[in-house]
Amino acid sequence: MNIFVTGGSGRLGNVLVKKLLSKYPESEVEVLVTPKDKYEEALAGLPLKITEGSILDRPLIKQLTKGKDAVFHLAAKISLFPDKDGSVWKTNVEGTRIIAEESLKVSIGKFIHCSSHHAVEKEPYSSPMDESRPLALEDRTTYHRSKAYAEKIILELVGQGLKAVIINPGTVIGPEDYGPSILGKALIDFFNGKIPFLMNGMSDYADVRDISDGIIAAFEKGRVGERYFLTGHMLSMKEIPTLVRTITGKKLPRNTIPIKMMYTLLPFINALSKLKKEQPLFTKDMLYASQSNPSVLHEKAKKEIGFKPRSTEETFRDSFEWYRKKGWINY
Repeated sequence: MNIFVTGGSGRLGNVLVKKLLSKYPESEVEVLVTPKDKYEEALAGLPLKITEGSILDRPLIKQLTKGKDAVFHLAAKISLFPDKDGSVWKTNVEGTRIIAEESLKVSIGKFIHCSSHHAVEKEPYSSPMDESRPLALEDRTTYHRSKAYAEKIILELVGQGLKAVIINPGTVIGPEDYGPSILGKALIDFFNGKIPFLMNGMSDYADVRDISDGIIAAFEKGRVGERYFLTGHMLSMKEIPTLVRTITGKKLPRNTIPIKMMYTLLPFINALSKLKKEQPLFTKDMLYASQSNPSVLHEKAKKEIGFKPRSTEETFRDSFEWYRKKGWINY
């Protein structure tokens, strides 16, 4: 089997690629990375072909999809900062359009599109959030909106014959975080005392290894045109210091600030960031993203493709052990 993976060196991609090589050892795997990706460490020593390029380069994508049996499209730009140069939209929407259209032209056997649970509407909060929610096409954050429109493109092409399955991961956490990722850096900075307080919010945390297993299961068992939530367990910000102390023994501040107060502080944070010529500590989009539906379900994935998320404690334990291994924290 010939497999093509976009974003294969990323936070989720590098773990998926390793699992694909393990699950299908006789397959040929080709990974598309950008020249800016730190893929040397994440993909070191793996028996695969690495191609540098852009998901927006249609002639290149046309060439790379030829002769492939499966495409795993993970490439995306994750950002909760203003999309001033339009790169979030171009990568997530136009990039998805290009690879999906080219995959349709060559009749790819199975196309797996990695979306996000943020691609669907999280409100109303009074009822659980699952795959039945409509796409968040009017979401106030560019990233969430871009993932919604990318899904819309995939579904339209399914109607034209694309054999696509959509997976919607929760907030990704776990080992093999080489960046570190946005979440990884936040946890590291909090552990090292660089962040004095937490926002009073919550999020759904999903282990990168479980998500990768879920993606492969969706490839093998998922129904074309269907969406599968690969989410984990809800955890409030107030619970994180206690969990981290259980794992590492380090006592961390449990101060949390209400979201409404954080919105009040935004002008001062923006002014300070401009003065210091740094990115702001938080943005309006970050505050909005931190307000999660309190109940995010993955029952459909459990029932149809056998998705099995591990415990939050195991995930956080392995995450912090990874941060320690990389020399980012000590305990």
